[in-house]
Amino acid sequence: MPVNDPLLTNQEAVVETPVSVASRTGFRPTLKMWLYLGAVAVMYASGLVYAYLHGLSIRSLYLYGLLQPPGLPEEEARLAEIATPVSWNIPQVIWFVYLKASAVLVELFQYWAIGMLIAAALVVFVSWEKVKARMGCGGFKANLLATMAGAVIPICSCGIVPVLAGMVEAGIPLGPTMAFLIAAPMLNVPTVFMTAGVLGWPMAVGRVVATFAIALGVGEVLSRWQRKHRNPRRFLKIHIPPRLSPELQQFAFRFGKLAVKHAEGVPADQLGPGSEAKLVLLEEAGLVERTREGLWKLAESEPAEIKNVGACAVLPVGDAASGSLGQRFAEMFRMGWRLFMQLNGYLLLAVLIAGAIKVLIPTSVITEWVGGKALNSVLVASLVAVLAYVCTYVEVPTALALMSKGMGPGATLAYLLGGPGLSLPSIAMLTGVFRFRLLALYVGLSFVGCVLAGYIFNLVV
Repeated sequence: MPVNDPLLTNQEAVVETPVSVASRTGFRPTLKMWLYLGAVAVMYASGLVYAYLHGLSIRSLYLYGLLQPPGLPEEEARLAEIATPVSWNIPQVIWFVYLKASAVLVELFQYWAIGMLIAAALVVFVSWEKVKARMGCGGFKANLLATMAGAVIPICSCGIVPVLAGMVEAGIPLGPTMAFLIAAPMLNVPTVFMTAGVLGWPMAVGRVVATFAIALGVGEVLSRWQRKHRNPRRFLKIHIPPRLSPELQQFAFRFGKLAVKHAEGVPADQLGPGSEAKLVLLEEAGLVERTREGLWKLAESEPAEIKNVGACAVLPVGDAASGSLGQRFAEMFRMGWRLFMQLNGYLLLAVLIAGAIKVLIPTSVITEWVGGKALNSVLVASLVAVLAYVCTYVEVPTALALMSKGMGPGATLAYLLGGPGLSLPSIAMLTGVFRFRLLALYVGLSFVGCVLAGYIFNLVV
């Protein structure tokens, strides 16, 4: 496609296909990434081998991430685990932390892998520009739709992390993305009926209302924040250049040629009418940034990224609609592999934290913390929800056990909300995607929301 622009040669004006660009900018895992992958494989095999050799239930490993004898009743199977010896024998404690971390990994890995493919599909098949045109920086309607989607899609707090990365890279604003992140593990259709059946309909309704309130509140705050700071590199650690249309790619070429010659920045009017809107779009793609003087320049790269940035560095992977279906599926698997390799270290960190929690803070200890009248408070229950590793669908029988120890209704609701979404393993995995201030905002607002929901529920019931 010819372009009448003196800044471009004929060769530079050619818009490349996704496959040609992907091959030119192919991802190569580092040695550390390969080591993490090997550690994941060894730990995964360890959980299965240990369960097999000791006659434990393989089914419980995949369903609940628990090491337990076979044949337990369904409700008991959600909680029962092999006993952890109480001992000052440090090697023995480390061994049990490793074993229980391996069990958690066996359960999580299937969701982790599926989440990578969903994330890659979002990046490859969803038109970034169309999403930005429809959703902008988010808002109440977009946040509500994302919350409703999270409420009907059954996905656990750990499996959602790669999906979250794909949503952001597909152009979905931070507000709706975070609303989905909150709603999906805290609430979905099976958990509503499970909560109603075990704990009663008032608790189930309180869970629905509180989840929507927290998700919409966090989504609104982040939508306002993103309107002020449009560059996603301010919020995210992982950034994949989005898929832009051929027209916007050519504009990026033009800007890149000027930007490398004018390090102080380029005025928008130098690029012609309508350039300001296109530059804002490129800023939201993380490719350019506005200076304090109102000029535009190439976005600063991370240390591991390209140095001596030229025009080609701002050319993204191509338009989502181009390429054959087979090419796009091939690229989806390549993108999934890239995300998988980049985030494996955080998966290991998360399961090791979960294993340590299971060994050092078993459920029996937690029930004593929130049981009785002295410590029966919403705040303590919310803190316990952060410290205790609770996967989605396991929080309801755990809450029933806590209520048998004397936990009140408000504290129970706070635990049901915070357990699946705010546990330390989930937060550890999110550190692979979010920068600190965004992670702190998400955790802080969600925690306060859980506490407020619990206190309000105590006043209502």
